[in-house]
Amino acid sequence: MVMGTHVLEAGEIDRPALILVHGAGQGGRMWRRQLDALSDDFHVVAPDLPGFSSAPGPFSLTAAVESVTGIARGLRPVHLCGHSLGAIVATRVAGENPDLVARLILSGGPEIAPGTTSQRRLRIERHRPGWLVRATSDLPDRNGWIDMLDALQTSDLSYVLPQITVPTLVLCGKRDRASLPDARRTTAAIPGAHLSVVPHAGHLLPVTAPHAFNAIARGFLNPECRQT
Repeated sequence: MVMGTHVLEAGEIDRPALILVHGAGQGGRMWRRQLDALSDDFHVVAPDLPGFSSAPGPFSLTAAVESVTGIARGLRPVHLCGHSLGAIVATRVAGENPDLVARLILSGGPEIAPGTTSQRRLRIERHRPGWLVRATSDLPDRNGWIDMLDALQTSDLSYVLPQITVPTLVLCGKRDRASLPDARRTTAAIPGAHLSVVPHAGHLLPVTAPHAFNAIARGFLNPECRQT
């Protein structure tokens, strides 16, 4: 077990470790559709980032990177998968600790440099019923929401991406208009990275298209599982 952290776990501990890093405004429970589905092949660990759900805060990008790095050190080597904000965290962990990560999946982005992607997403999402409730459901307070937005809008991954040397898969829904440009730029910036665009899927790919997400992730992380 992963001790001293706020995590959901599934799968035998002697299997290859897979850490799932959740997106903005959500806790590790966003991966509930992946925990059972991938536990036949992996020891799946889905932590709550600092300041989210059951994990003590406050949230900061530095604290999130340190938290995931600490978990990875205890399970090394690990496969690492991050979604949206979690993809930013996973990128930092993989780029700064190449000895810890075997394979990397980046879903729903990430935003490479300070710019307009997160602002564009807010403009798109705010017209959808209940978007603010969903986006902040696992954040304990207003300050956590502000800190999360600040991390999304000010993070700069342009210097980290070229340093990533592990096999990397970038995943994005075709309907994710805000993230698809960054997904393409991320793929181009990471040596040898591959981009997979999922038809008829939006930003919350692991949640709204779990069967496609799980099949693609399993095939990438464990090539022996690929369908021929």
